Amino acid sequence: MIGCLLEISGNNSGSAVARLAEGFGVQTELLIAQIVNFCLVTYLLYRFAVKPTLKTVEERQKKIEEGLRFAEEMKAKQASAERERLEVLKKAQADAQALLASTKAEGERYLAEQKKAAEEKVSQLTEQARYAMEGERSAIMKEAKTEIATLTVETTERLLSGILTDEMRAKLNEQAAALLATKDEHGTQA
Repeated sequence: MIGCLLEISGNNSGSAVARLAEGFGVQTELLIAQIVNFCLVTYLLYRFAVKPTLKTVEERQKKIEEGLRFAEEMKAKQASAERERLEVLKKAQADAQALLASTKAEGERYLAEQKKAAEEKVSQLTEQARYAMEGERSAIMKEAKTEIATLTVETTERLLSGILTDEMRAKLNEQAAALLATKDEHGTQA
């Protein structure tokens, strides 16, 4: 080994490197081919799998942020409705006290109606916000699953297109269809 290193430092360094590589069993042509293949596969994976997936994740993140902003707006509207409800209650109480001498029974009925209306309005706004958030989340998740599945299939198809025979492709397509049918049955039952 030391002799090989001494030869490398001499004038004939190119042949010494070749002899050293030959001594370790390194085949230069095969090594270069493997490096080129590795670089090509890495580029293709980045270009067609990682980059689109990151873009999809970023879009989903934006939609989730929009959903959260919507939820915050709904909370603000709910708080506003609560303040409005409290104002209505205060007004109803003031009216009831002013008319108490002559119409105590009428004042109590009016207060009860106002309270019920305000509570129904708050309840309705809360329910609308909840339904909107659930629908948005469901749509986002469904779209994300579809896009990720499509990207995975396209990438796998591109990578394996030169490797698989028509017979192997047909068998894989049958297996994938059976697997998707099984998952759809389980997904709809869950």
